[in-house]
Amino acid sequence: MIQKTKKKLRQSMIKKRDVMEPNLKSIKDNIIYNKVINSTEYKDAANIFVYVSYKSEVDTHKIISKAIVDGKRVFVPKVISKEKGMEALEIKGLHDLKKGSYGILEPMGSDYVKPQIIDLILVPGLAFDKKGGRIGYGGGFYDRYMKLTPI
Repeated sequence: MIQKTKKKLRQSMIKKRDVMEPNLKSIKDNIIYNKVINSTEYKDAANIFVYVSYKSEVDTHKIISKAIVDGKRVFVPKVISKEKGMEALEIKGLHDLKKGSYGILEPMGSDYVKPQIIDLILVPGLAFDKKGGRIGYGGGFYDRYMKLTPI
């Protein structure tokens, strides 16, 4: 029963996000960008793991570029497999990305870093509750990865 409810919630949230008016989405993306780059967590982080936005997700390309300019090490996910999950690879710019197995931009190479060096993780989510609980896309990639980090 819970899985069916989560599936319906996921579909509903994706639909709401997909039909958002472009100007409103841009405004919301900028609000999130400013909250991230002005946060203590961002300012104190040397190593940031951030998803590369896809389709109507919150735009992270601007955050990635800003973090690189700010001298932070930026790591993005690369999916290995459904069973093995994902790993983090450092990028020096958005030019280091290519379309991966799910059509999402991913880093090239296989020089993965240990999750323990990550100071801040920005994860995608479809819905969040007031306690920080998150519903993602259902693959469990980020949940499994975050269990490996000290954050």
